[in-house]
Amino acid sequence: MEQIKAWIYCRINPNTSRSLLYFQNDQLEEIAEKCNMEVIGHTHVISDGKYLNSYEMKTLITEIKQRNFDVLLINSPMRISIYPDIFEEFELLCRLYNVRVLSYIDYINS
Repeated sequence: MEQIKAWIYCRINPNTSRSLLYFQNDQLEEIAEKCNMEVIGHTHVISDGKYLNSYEMKTLITEIKQRNFDVLLINSPMRISIYPDIFEEFELLCRLYNVRVLSYIDYINS
């Protein structure tokens, strides 16, 4: 059986302590390890999280479209975008390319 490939995406606001970026990453690494996922990439972003037009997000979307991984691990939907409709569009894109979005909140509630 092939191991599930995961990508970790972390984002903080510009005025937030960078240690929170690493805290998010560590939580998501722990989930990947517990679920026996192979982490093949990380994206760490410092932005206001409004839109999907940053270089880092465009790179992530390219990885999704190339189907390089199976699961995107995030802390919460607001790490992708602070606007729910933009997150929903992003999630639809992921589904189109068979990439599951798993948040830390979803994981601890399951």
